[in-house]
Amino acid sequence: MNKILTAAILFAGLGGAAHAVNATGNASVVIQRAITATQTQQMNFGTVNPGATAGVVTLSPAGAATSATLTTYGTAAAGHFDITAAPSTALTITFSNGTVTSGSNSMTIDTFTSTTTPTSNTTDASGNLTLNVGANLNVGANQAPGTYNGTYTVTVNY
Repeated sequence: MNKILTAAILFAGLGGAAHAVNATGNASVVIQRAITATQTQQMNFGTVNPGATAGVVTLSPAGAATSATLTTYGTAAAGHFDITAAPSTALTITFSNGTVTSGSNSMTIDTFTSTTTPTSNTTDASGNLTLNVGANLNVGANQAPGTYNGTYTVTVNY
């Protein structure tokens, strides 16, 4: 009985009510401008004469197509993209291999190279970046003639 009485006295001394407190927390967020990438010029390896052995045609970001083992001629052009993002922001640019096909025949595009204006993959003060893209075209031995078309992927991230 003494224990119950002591507990009742202590509880009464505390006023019988729990004490609550509220605190205010702060929050913030930065909303970045959405990235856009628009192809303004298609990648073109020009015209290639295949040989009895496989070969590689290298397209530079400046638009020159060359090969150590295959004959190339005609009009070549690097891929060209206009990118917009947050002003003065560094971007990460990556590429996924592509494929060009003509009917059931195909060739792989890989080993991408690029240049940007301004340099260092950083947008200018207005948020603009120009990307020129080159790559390797892997031509098979006695590759079947035809007009080959296809795609590759450019990924741009903050």
